[in-house]
Amino acid sequence: MNNALRQEIEILLSGLLFALLIGFFAGNILFWLLIALTAYCVWNFYNLARLAKWLSNPGKHIPETIGVWDEIYYQLYHLYLRQRRAKRKLSSILARFQESTQALPYATVVLNEDKEIEWFNSAAKRMFDLSSGYDVGQRIDNLIRIPKFTQYINKNKFKKPLEFEFKDRNILVTMTEYGNNQYLLGGHDETQRHKLDEMRKHFIANASHELRTPLTVIAGYIEAVQEGAEDRMKVPLSRMQEQTERMQRLLEELISLSKLETRELPEDPGDIKVADLLKEVYKDALEYDRDRHNIELVTEDVTVVGDEDELRTAFSNLVINAIRYSAEGATIKFYCSRRDASIVVGVEDQGIGISEEHIRHLTERFYRVDPGRSREQGGTGLGLAIVKEILDRHDARLSIKSEPGHGSIFECVFSTQN
Repeated sequence: MNNALRQEIEILLSGLLFALLIGFFAGNILFWLLIALTAYCVWNFYNLARLAKWLSNPGKHIPETIGVWDEIYYQLYHLYLRQRRAKRKLSSILARFQESTQALPYATVVLNEDKEIEWFNSAAKRMFDLSSGYDVGQRIDNLIRIPKFTQYINKNKFKKPLEFEFKDRNILVTMTEYGNNQYLLGGHDETQRHKLDEMRKHFIANASHELRTPLTVIAGYIEAVQEGAEDRMKVPLSRMQEQTERMQRLLEELISLSKLETRELPEDPGDIKVADLLKEVYKDALEYDRDRHNIELVTEDVTVVGDEDELRTAFSNLVINAIRYSAEGATIKFYCSRRDASIVVGVEDQGIGISEEHIRHLTERFYRVDPGRSREQGGTGLGLAIVKEILDRHDARLSIKSEPGHGSIFECVFSTQN
């Protein structure tokens, strides 16, 4: 480019020098210099017009010219060739992408920054009843007219998927932002899973309720028989009563889990003063403990958003667990505090501790580190599962730190960030 520019300057200077000589001999230097500059401008405007015409429809044949214009055409032509190769490559990639996504069993929709449809695959066409001829360019919430979905789209908070009913099906959608404010909407038909979940929930709820009455009757008869039983029958009757009470606790916790799974939190849950709630749980824990342990309460003035009854259940379960698995006379610390961008409610005990390989399984239903010891302590294996379910509903998490022989720390961590 530098050589072409140098050549262009040489042409201009040569033309001006030629006009200067003619003007000198003709006796009118300024007139001939003006003629030379005008001719140079006309030449450049002519080349600009040719360039504009070529740019409107670029092709293999470029205009023949000299000087810097020849170099400009050369550079533009090679840029045009590179763009054509890049375009063909991009078109090939896009075609393969569309071909692969068309084969996906999951609905896929590409949206622009205004949530307007740019492209969708066959699964999305079937799931959302879309038409490629009419719906491309339409806002997605104008075609999926579900208030829950519209609110989800407009809030622009896509950390969690959304499940809603659409045309008698349960659809689970996710939104992923990518590129220049574009979105990839994925949809999966969860109808079958939802039906199975409903069957499981109804079975647990119904079975639990059906078993509650006969167990209550059995417990009543055992208690009545114990009063006049012979000495040799007292131990078996006592064991029967313990197991009956354990079964009753198990049913109550199964019913609690079933209610949690079927009950939705209010749209706008209220603020809860954690210190006041922990004082109530602490009072109940003291009555349950009956002075067997040293239970300490340390609180700060903090607030969380959620359902008070559910959180009371979660915190109570953690304290009860600490009481069950701590030696008599041990200290149990029950506390709430602000930590960085979180509110933490925790229970620290001096119990037997838990090995690392068991920690990740503790919130699984019916999981016990030591089944025999757990039954002796009256555990059902559902307490921590209930805690996790409640915390998940409140966008919180359960942190567990433990070491065998050094006790455990269970913390409910609530994020204060939006």
